[in-house]
Parts: sequence; structure tokens; C-alpha cells
Amino acid sequence: MSLANTSFDWAIYADATFAGLSPLIPIPLVDAAFEWAFKRRIPRALVRRREKLLPTEVFREFNRSYQSPLESCVLLVPRLVIELIKRTSRKILYFLSINEAADRVSYYWHYAFLLDYALQVGWLEDATTTRLARLAMERLLRNVNTSPLRRLAEQVTTGTPHIFRTLRRALRGDEDEVLAEKKSLIARTWASFGEYFAELVVEYERVFAEVQGRELEG
Repeated sequence: MSLANTSFDWAIYADATFAGLSPLIPIPLVDAAFEWAFKRRIPRALVRRREKLLPTEVFREFNRSYQSPLESCVLLVPRLVIELIKRTSRKILYFLSINEAADRVSYYWHYAFLLDYALQVGWLEDATTTRLARLAMERLLRNVNTSPLRRLAEQVTTGTPHIFRTLRRALRGDEDEVLAEKKSLIARTWASFGEYFAELVVEYERVFAEVQGRELEG
């Protein structure tokens, strides 16, 4: 519990925020490509921030269930057609994209927080516990859209003009006035979720122990 860092650190949550905002890009498949790119950067950003050295297998484990848009297109053409229709429809009704983006922002914030905790307690130091940490995390991430963070995520996703330009610059490590405003909003509000994060850590530890117990029994 003492290793849980509930303070806001932009270096930890920047790529998580960018991945969540990607569905607002009004270009089908480009939004998915940006989300995929930012999502893959989250683990390495955490490792750099915490000054850790982890084996490549750790990064592979956490990207295992997340195909790139190119792989999905090549392997599942019918699914691609359906996805294009679905995404185009969402762009017509922009508020649906806002709702989806808020869900994704909340999801990736939780993902980054839990991954950071797993990193600090040493669960990512070998292949066995890394896999258990991922499985436990996946269970918790199924219900994050009902968390208190969801309201803040809604505020972050609204009022995001020229999001494609903003996220394109973010990929290069640049920050514009839109990102500066969002970062300030998150920083001002983050401390109010300290109790929630503490409870989330307790639940993560509980689920990790449960998953570990099942693996030993099997």
C-alpha cells in the first residue's frame, strides 16, 4: 500500500490521456492508429519515469492482446468494413465520440496507475508475476467506466478543437495550448481521487492474489 503513488505526474499519465482522446480524431482508422501508438508508449514512459530496467518480455506481455490497426486490417477484412461503417456513424453524431473518448481516457488512466503500481511493487520483474499482474489488471479494467475518474474524463474530452493537430504534435513530444489546458485541469482535480486510488490498490492486490492462487492450484 505504501508504494501506491496517488499524486498526479504528467510524465505517467500523458500518453494515457492522448490514447483516450484519440477517438475524437474525425478520421476512421486514423483514430485507432493514434490510440494504438500512444497505448504502446505508456509502459516505456513509466519505466523511464521510475528509472527501472525491465526485460523486453514485460512490454510484449502488456501489448499482447492489443493488435495494431494494420494487423487487424490484414487479418480481418470483413471486420474492417464493419468498423469503418461504425466509426463513420459515430463521427456524424459527435457526442457519441465524446462519450467514447471519456470512456477511453478513464480506462487508460486506470491502466497507467495500475501498471505503475505493479512496477513499483516488483510484479514486473519476471515473466510469471508480470502475466499475473496483467490478468488481474484486465479484470479490474472491465468496470472502470463507473469510477469517479469518469467525470473528470468527460471534462477533459470536451472543448478539444483541432484534436488531430494536437495529438500529432504530442506524438513528436510537443505541447500546444489545448494540451496545456487539459494538463492543468487534471492537475487541479487529481488530488481529490486519493481515497479512490487507495481502494483501487487494495482491490488490485486482492485480485492479484486470487489469480495467483488459481494458477498455483492449476
